[in-house]
Amino acid sequence: MSDWTLAGKTALVVVHMQNAICKSPSPLDFMGHQRATAEDGIIPHIAGLLAAFRSRHLPVLYVVAVHPEKPEVPAYGTFWQGLPDLQVNQAGTHDVQVVDELAPQDGEPVVQNWPFDIFRRTDVEQWLRDRCVTTVVLVGVATGMAINIAAYQLADRLFSLIVPADCVTDGNRELHDAVMGGILPVISLVTTAGDVIAHL
Repeated sequence: MSDWTLAGKTALVVVHMQNAICKSPSPLDFMGHQRATAEDGIIPHIAGLLAAFRSRHLPVLYVVAVHPEKPEVPAYGTFWQGLPDLQVNQAGTHDVQVVDELAPQDGEPVVQNWPFDIFRRTDVEQWLRDRCVTTVVLVGVATGMAINIAAYQLADRLFSLIVPADCVTDGNRELHDAVMGGILPVISLVTTAGDVIAHL
């Protein structure tokens, strides 16, 4: 166990661990997140965190990406190319269900967002405040997009932030390494799932 102290009440926020993003086959296989999820083995580590949070009656919240029927997207950037034509992550479909291994339990909310911002048009911040949460453990996919953005949004709202490195991944390995090595350590504690569990 590393030498740090858990600050205040802690919640686990699980981002975009849904079938179309984390499981193959999927229309999003070309992004590589499914491959990275399997190769990095993040699902068992997140499952361990879930078990630990639940056993201690600590809050757990999920965020899933749900695409609008006709999304308006920016003109520039490789992420957006072809996205409006993809029939994926539609509301009420298998695509947006949390993967079976991490399925939510009763009382654990599943919030819908799109594309990256977990706070825009959601009640995530109020849900955290209502439960007197001061520290968030952030896990999920993808490191360079939803996780990185959520991390900065949480920091901007002055939540203490913990990111277990074995619970996040990205199909773009270069981007993942840049975020984990150079960006997130500035605003969060980067550790492991086992280390978090040891401190709960």
